[in-house]
Amino acid sequence: MSAIRSLSKAVFAAGDRFVRPPAGPRILIYHQVGTSHGHQMEVTLDAFAEQMAWLAQNRQVVDLEAALARWEEPGSENLAVLTFDDGYHDVFSTAFPILLDLGMPFLLYVSSSLVGEDTGIDTADRPLSWGEVEDMHGSGLLTLGAHTHSHPDLRTLSVAEVEAELASSDDIIEERLGVRPRHFAYPYGFWSAAADGPVRQRYETAVLGGSPRPSPSPDRHLLHRYPVQLSDGFVWFRSRLRGGFRMEEALRKRIKGYDGP
Repeated sequence: MSAIRSLSKAVFAAGDRFVRPPAGPRILIYHQVGTSHGHQMEVTLDAFAEQMAWLAQNRQVVDLEAALARWEEPGSENLAVLTFDDGYHDVFSTAFPILLDLGMPFLLYVSSSLVGEDTGIDTADRPLSWGEVEDMHGSGLLTLGAHTHSHPDLRTLSVAEVEAELASSDDIIEERLGVRPRHFAYPYGFWSAAADGPVRQRYETAVLGGSPRPSPSPDRHLLHRYPVQLSDGFVWFRSRLRGGFRMEEALRKRIKGYDGP
């Protein structure tokens, strides 16, 4: 990790200490584990294993529905929900054995057009196969969620185009695995006004990116998540759980030109 990035992490973590910590369980975003691409939205195998071991000892990892049911309980900030986006092979080959050994539930949001293909969103990425998804689902730990069919930025689509993306995704997942997804993740973590209505009609929950502002109770269709990054390692992972690196996330939104919730 570069000295500049390390310094920025320290500044962002310090900034969290001047505002009230977000209420409720910590919903974590992972994408890839142990792929060595150098993307910020991946973590090393060693870091992931250490993070999961720490969660097993210091937090209670629950599924999303349990987290929502307990959101307003005292101490709910000590609950953690594990989510994975897109659907990469390393979730099965690298992350799943660790989660299986620890008995940790997790939610996988898949983009249905990528599963079973030779390459993912980046040509260096290998997607999951449907057989691998089925194996994880059979463990009883996996909850399957939808992440659209082709992973577009929903802010650029009309309501009709959004509907087509959601319908294709839901139909393919149900055809392949016999389950209709009840949970949804917005691609890139970006909410869309055109998608809000269709998403609320189809799914019981929907998640975004970025850390939440303090709020006593959640909107089940505007759930913020804590993105675990390569530069977090283990040291800053615990800081992210405490405050969410909200300054860092605000800067990321500004850079990406996102002004949604």
